[in-house]
Amino acid sequence: MKMNTKVLADTALNQVDNIGFYLSVYGVTDKVNRHNLMAGVFDSMQRYNGEKESLQVRINTARVRVESGVETIKQLNLTKPEGIQNLTSLVTDQVDQAGKKAENLAGKYVPAAKPLVSKLNQLRARFV
Repeated sequence: MKMNTKVLADTALNQVDNIGFYLSVYGVTDKVNRHNLMAGVFDSMQRYNGEKESLQVRINTARVRVESGVETIKQLNLTKPEGIQNLTSLVTDQVDQAGKKAENLAGKYVPAAKPLVSKLNQLRARFV
């Protein structure tokens, strides 16, 4: 038994309009109608698509960072002493950048950032 979806959709929308009519007659609300229902559905769809695209951008950004890191490590040639020294300097630079960012945050949000700054300073001391 095949059902016509257009007939079902029209029937459902007519019932939504009937409910909205009776709600407005009794003074409850005049916001229930097919237009507001469709606007809500459309808004939800757009929000979902935006969240999906945002997540896709985050995934691609993380993938590019990982691939860049892998390429950097391949170029360091860790079998030679200068390669290990290059890796140490790379890690030191990253730790210094993180420490500077944490110190900047500490200026804005002092109580929350103090433990982070002290841990980063300890890490910095290990590499320097």
